[in-house]
Amino acid sequence: MKIILITYPVSPYRGSEFAVSWNYIVNMSKYHELFVLYGTSGNGFGNVSELQDWLKSHDLPNVHFIDVQVPKNSISNFLAFCRKISYTYGSYIQYKYYYRLVYEKAKDIISRERIDVVHYLNPIGFKEPGRCWKIKSVPYIWGPIQGVENRPFCLYRALGMKGCLDAIVRLVFHNGILFCSSKIRKAIKRADYLFAATPRTVKQMKSIFHKDAIYLPENGILEMKCYNPIHYEKNETFRIVWVGAVCYRKGLVLLLEALNQVKNENWQLDVCGSGELLNKLKSIVRDSHIESRIKWHGNLPREDVFELFRAAHLHVISSLGEATTTVLFEAMSCGVPTMTLDHCGMAGVVCEKCGIKIPIRSYRQVISDIAKNIDCLIENPERIHTLSQGVLECSKKYMWENRIKIFNEVYEKAVLKYKV
Repeated sequence: MKIILITYPVSPYRGSEFAVSWNYIVNMSKYHELFVLYGTSGNGFGNVSELQDWLKSHDLPNVHFIDVQVPKNSISNFLAFCRKISYTYGSYIQYKYYYRLVYEKAKDIISRERIDVVHYLNPIGFKEPGRCWKIKSVPYIWGPIQGVENRPFCLYRALGMKGCLDAIVRLVFHNGILFCSSKIRKAIKRADYLFAATPRTVKQMKSIFHKDAIYLPENGILEMKCYNPIHYEKNETFRIVWVGAVCYRKGLVLLLEALNQVKNENWQLDVCGSGELLNKLKSIVRDSHIESRIKWHGNLPREDVFELFRAAHLHVISSLGEATTTVLFEAMSCGVPTMTLDHCGMAGVVCEKCGIKIPIRSYRQVISDIAKNIDCLIENPERIHTLSQGVLECSKKYMWENRIKIFNEVYEKAVLKYKV
């Protein structure tokens, strides 16, 4: 098939939504010809120089990368100004303008090529559906999208003042858009097939829009880097890995407070990532008894992160708001079990076989449960082996080969509908 892929962020080197795009392109291009409409690097928009540099010495068969440029004019300068004032909501305004250009480019391609499917992949947020859903002559696929995943009220303490204000604004703004936007309602209704990145999104699509959505996390596992369950010996240092942006939303403070309550001291935490809270969190643990057991690695290349996973016994996700973070699948590929809060996309992937889900009832309870579970794992090393076996079993569901099958089946059904 010939597929127009709408995906703003893309990079062969990064994780998160960049990896969502890249993994799709690499895998699906083996079966289809892709016209990839991606973001621009000018005037405050996403930096795509990594992709452009990669393309100077590499090539992907069946892929046409089309950089949709935002012209350097008074409008683009205004959009960049909005982004500086508020990154989140300035970006929303920018996307609205950007997708006008994408819409015109998609129509131009369709006028010249026999396009089978238009697939809006990325960003995964629902707030800006773009305009390509207005194209009626070609099947339109949207997703996996993420609906509203509100920050848990009882954990607002972990967000700080700035994070609390942002969470409240998000609560009002995002829920308001989801329920009231006629454009989103029309785009969802128009979609021939809709993918939902989290279990909650599936429910929201059904209850609010009366639309069935196919549950599919936004990313998956490219390849397994470990085929045997990991082992942990009781006298061995228990290695914990945390990966992400060091910001309020990622909730690293929850893990740090929990580690202060862990009774057994035979552990080490590797923190991969940097961000606005890095110095503050370092100062919080500086005078505590846990400082010597925490290693702050900063931003690392993905291969270096995998090296830490290969030496780890437990991966922890403490995020207060997420879809299904890519790092979860990276940990699974190394056979490492994950401990996570029981919400967002992680609740749909992590089960009792392959990890530990922490219920969210109160701030104190979450901290206590994280600490108790870490103590339990250290004292019962055979539990790590059992969970790792579960990771290897559960990972089969999230391999990219299965995602290819799902996408292809949906594309075939969509195309068939237009031939009838």
